[in-house]
Amino acid sequence: MNRQRAVAKFAENRQTKKELEVLNVASEYFLSHGYKGTSINAMARDSGISKESIYRYFSSKKELFEAVVAKELAEYKERLQFTDFEYESLSLDNALKRTAETIIKAVGSDRTLSLRRLIFQETIQSPDIGKYYYEIGPQVAYRRLVKIFAAHKDETDFDPENLAHYFVAMTLHKTMLQRECGVTKPLTKKQIANHVTVVRDDFIKAFFQN
Repeated sequence: MNRQRAVAKFAENRQTKKELEVLNVASEYFLSHGYKGTSINAMARDSGISKESIYRYFSSKKELFEAVVAKELAEYKERLQFTDFEYESLSLDNALKRTAETIIKAVGSDRTLSLRRLIFQETIQSPDIGKYYYEIGPQVAYRRLVKIFAAHKDETDFDPENLAHYFVAMTLHKTMLQRECGVTKPLTKKQIANHVTVVRDDFIKAFFQN
């Protein structure tokens, strides 16, 4: 099944309480063990949910995995929302601050890191899953930033699309590299605020006219 259709189907359907219980258990198992490392028998044994219950809703490990990916991507899409503010009503520094905070909180959690690893592993076999992740995550953030920079194009000599990529790189590169390598734990609220302030101030000094 195309992963985009799977996500849409998950969002539209109302799962029963038992089906959601199976999906929640399966999500934790797939995120922890990966696709190849996940066994339906082991999952049933460790969780206390019978194999019969699992196969009542999902005919195979592949179908269960697709449902898990759809569920996790739908929830990730919810976490990466920018609808809580309109950039036109904010100054450049405030718009960048709020956008950067949203991005870091969404992608820097342990759960999102596990999801990214799972997606990147499976993208080799199913490129559409990686493309969909990009469309609902990074591409949404880039588009938001392009609009912000376009609204301030008279204050800089740089192209809005390039500025969007530069800002995301400054915001996430070191932080995500350290998280992916297990060097650091998820940033605290205070650490996120400090990091965003430094990145935003340096970025504006480097790319915008005083």
